[in-house]
Order: sequence, then C-alpha cells, then structure tokens
Amino acid sequence: MRLTRRRKRRPDAFASQDWVRSVFDTLIAAFPLLSACKEKDLVKLARAVRHVERYSATDTKRGRPSRWPREDLVKVGSKIGEILGRETSGHISLATFVDHYLRILDFPSDVLESLSKGEVNLFEAEQLARVRWDRLNVAQDQAKRKRAEILSAHLRSRSSGERLRRRINELLATPRPGQIPSVPSSETIEECSDLEDFDPYDTTHLFWEEIKQLGFAFRNIKREDLTEELLNELFQASQPVWTVLTKIERRRHTLPQNTFIL
Repeated sequence: MRLTRRRKRRPDAFASQDWVRSVFDTLIAAFPLLSACKEKDLVKLARAVRHVERYSATDTKRGRPSRWPREDLVKVGSKIGEILGRETSGHISLATFVDHYLRILDFPSDVLESLSKGEVNLFEAEQLARVRWDRLNVAQDQAKRKRAEILSAHLRSRSSGERLRRRINELLATPRPGQIPSVPSSETIEECSDLEDFDPYDTTHLFWEEIKQLGFAFRNIKREDLTEELLNELFQASQPVWTVLTKIERRRHTLPQNTFIL
C-alpha cells in the first residue's frame, strides 16, 4: 500500500531552470558546435541521447531516423553523464535528468515559484504542471487558478505526492464542456509512466532504474550470443540475487498489515 500522507520534504538544489541550463552551458563548452543550437534543440538532443541509451542500435532503426548520428549521441550522452556525476555526486542519472529535470524548463511560473519556495518537491511540481490550459480547454488564467486551488488543498491536507497525482489524473480524465475525449498517444502514455514511478527523494529510485536497464539488456540477448561458459556465469551470478529475493519475500510475509515503509 502506498503512503497517502505527506512525508518530510528535502530541498533539491538541482530542481531549477538555472541549474538545468548550467548543464547545457557546460555541455556547449565541451562541444562548441552546439552553441548555435537553441534551448529547444538542446532539449531534443538530450532526449535523443536518452533514446539511444534506452534502446539498442537495432531498435533505434525503427520509426523516424534521428537528426544526429548515433555515434555523436553516444559522445554527448557520455559527456552529460560526466557532468551530472561531477555536479550531483552521482545522485542524478542521465535518465532522471532527461525524463524529469528537463521538464522544469516548461513549468509555468507559478509552479516554479512553489518549487523554489520548497512548498512542493519535483514530483509534485510535475503533477501541477500537467494542469495546463490546453488540457483543460480553458483560458490560461483559469488554469493558473485551478493549479492554485489544487496546491492550496494539497498543502492544507498534507497529502502525499501520490495522492496529488491521483487527483490530477481524475481532473484531466474528466471531459470539459465541448471537449471530445481523446485516446492518449504512446508518447503521452510513456510520459505519464515516467511521472508515476518517480520520486527524487525515494532512495529506491536507482534500484528500479537498474532493473529497467537489466530488462533491456536481457531482452536483446539472442540464442547465438550465449555459450556454455556464459550461461554458467549467468547462473552463478543469479544465485545471490535469488537469495536476496527470498529474504524480501519472507520479510513481506512477516510484516503486519497496513505497515508503511518510509
């Protein structure tokens, strides 16, 4: 069961537009040719880098080809990873930077203000930023008032980020007058999935990220890639993992019901 009460917030020195842009500035210093790119182009470049990291060379041949050669994207990705590792001591990965911190550049001014004040964390700010005038089919000032109402209620009730996400999901799922319900695109589904499983203050985030990467790696293994020696190594490596999983399963059965793990 997920927590529904608000946990203590920790300040995030990296959750700002200035810091995100400083990463781009450092990247441009390493690759001067990028100085001609606008900010929106740098965002697209970072997302292309993330795509290359997520999928193999074979998978990236599907759909529309990238604007940038794969080898260039790999170089840029390596540099971004180096910058993040140095500035955040490894706490923010390339995936987290692209999937979450880049969104800050598009946050409305009122959401940025709440984030800078520490009223909300990055996950909660992402949820509030989804309440846009074009998604509600209302004027921009009305969307801003709606965000203010939601934030006020959220702070008064001291609810969790998960509770906020659910409330906004319900709001956006309700068709506005004159609005025709639409089927979400695969891009929108992936975006929501990214938002749902992210909390920058959750120490298990890197664990789940590692699980995803392992899944991608196993998916790409073909029969001809394996030898008897490699199979034996995989079996030996999996034994400690199964030992830990067994401990987790036993612990789950010994915990009392409705116990929350912070």
